[in-house]
Formats: sequence, C-alpha cells, structure tokens
Amino acid sequence: MLRPALRRAAVVAAGLAVLSLVAAVVVLAARNDLAKAIRVLADAPVWLVLVVGAFATVNYALRTHRFVYFAGKLGLTVGFVEMSAYYIAGFALTMSPGKLGEMARLWFLKRKFDFSYRRGIALQLGDRISDIYAMLLLCMVGLTAFDQYRGVVLAVLAVALAGTLVLARPRLLIAAVDLGYALLRVKPRAFVSMRHMVRNTALVMQREVFLVGLGLGVLSWFAEAASLWVVLELLGTPIDLLAATFIFAFAGVVGGLTMLPGGVGGFEIVMVMLLGAQGVPTEVALVATAILRLGTVWYATAAGFLAVPVAVRVSTPRPACAPATSGIAP
Repeated sequence: MLRPALRRAAVVAAGLAVLSLVAAVVVLAARNDLAKAIRVLADAPVWLVLVVGAFATVNYALRTHRFVYFAGKLGLTVGFVEMSAYYIAGFALTMSPGKLGEMARLWFLKRKFDFSYRRGIALQLGDRISDIYAMLLLCMVGLTAFDQYRGVVLAVLAVALAGTLVLARPRLLIAAVDLGYALLRVKPRAFVSMRHMVRNTALVMQREVFLVGLGLGVLSWFAEAASLWVVLELLGTPIDLLAATFIFAFAGVVGGLTMLPGGVGGFEIVMVMLLGAQGVPTEVALVATAILRLGTVWYATAAGFLAVPVAVRVSTPRPACAPATSGIAP
C-alpha cells in the first residue's frame, strides 16, 4: 500500500528540491548577488547543517513524545522508541499538501495494534492543532518588532480558537453529523464513525491534555527557531532571538496556509523577506534559509524514508502462537 505513495513522495521531494535551488539561483542572479551568496556559503562552517539537524532532532523527539502522550489519552500505550519509528516514517510523506501524507503513520498503528482510524484521525488532529497553536504563540512572543503583521496573526489565532472550541465541545458537530444522516439516510456506519471521531478528538482537546501538548509543541518549535538564530550568528549577521522566533514561526504559519507540499515556496519567500526587513543581506538570508530547510524539512524527509522499512518491520503483527500440547497420549 505504501509503495506507490512513497514513489510519488520521492518524485515530488526531488522536484521541489530542484525547483527551490533553481529559484534561489535565479533570484540571486537577477540581483547580481550570486557570487556573494557563493562566498557566504563557502565561508560558512561545514558543520552548520549538523547544528541545525541537532536542533531539529530535539524538535522531533519532543513531538514524538507528544504523540505518545496523546495516543495514551486515546487508549493506546506505545513505547517512545517504537512510536519514534512510526512517527519519523510519516515524514517520508511530508511533501504532501498540508502534510496530509504524514497520516501514513496511522496505517502503522492500525497494522500493529488495530488502532482504529477514527481514533487515529483524532490523534493526528490533536498533533497538528498543537503545532498551529505553538507557532501562533511563538509569533505572539516576537510580535513587538513586527507590529504590521499583528492583524494577520490575530486573525489566524481567532479562527484557530473558534475551531478548537467546536472540537472541544463536540455537541454542535455531532448534531451536524446527525442532521446530515437524517437528510441523506445513506452509509450509517460512516456517520457512526464520524460521531466517534468527533468524540475522540474532544478527548485530546480537554484542557489539561491540550496544555501539555501545547507546551511540548512550543518547546519543540522554539528549538528550530533558535537554530535560525544560531545560523545567522555563525554567518556573521546576528539578529535578536525574539525576531528570529517570529520570523521562523510566521514563515511556518504562512507556509502551512498555502497548503503547498511541505510549505515549500511560501515558507522560504516569507523568511527571506522578513530577514531582509531586519537588515540581513539577501544573499545571507537565502543561504541561511537554505541551510535551515536542509537541516529541517529535507532532513526529516530523508529520515522518514530511512525509517519506513523499520516501521514496516516493527509494525508487522506477530503470528498467533499455536496452542501448546502436553505430548501425553490421551
């Protein structure tokens, strides 16, 4: 089942990587900054990508822990190491619109534990909603230097809050599902599944559960924002940590809203633009963005492809043991 999706993901990832490189070269060439960017890249420490990768690894570890926590609230107990294989494998399909391909990790949970998709979708929703709020909170922290974007951040936050209230108090959604079935009178099992999914989602939207997930999300994404700050420091164009936090988080929000695979394009354009507003030269902003993306999204995609065989092997159900016989003739 996964092979066709993985093949498509590999083609898309390779295509987007090439397009991103070509776009950067064209922009730099048009501004006569290509030679400068090459010098910036040549002067950058060779281990800089590894530093970004280390911060990204912290991010993935914290998010995996959050996934384990949410799964436990939905009745599934999985160890951190085993869940890491499933969670990281989902990144192989991160180059999908809105990262919907990452839901492939639910297939592993269904295969190994018979964890229903209606609970799995609730698990994935809790994971994504926590990320959205974490990014918005990080935007709010660094908003003082970017007051012109306050309206955009608050508008997205208002929409997120409205959606969360509906999910946390599911009566309205359940009433809508019941009304839909009353009008259509088709596929009753599908409507029952939707009711269960709404109720399961409410479990991960409970205040205590949500706040734990949000805390882990803020810590995980701040690690990647800090990596941008470190990259700029090492490239010789330091900016304030709060400004770096806003730039990373806001670029992530915009990249997510574009629904482009992996947010590629929207993320990079916004980051380079906001870094320029902070006085970072275009060639340095492009190199910093490229290094950050190489050590985060492309690193995650590569790690995902490497984790898929492990996840497939770990998720293979064990054959049922044959009943033991005493060896004594009746």
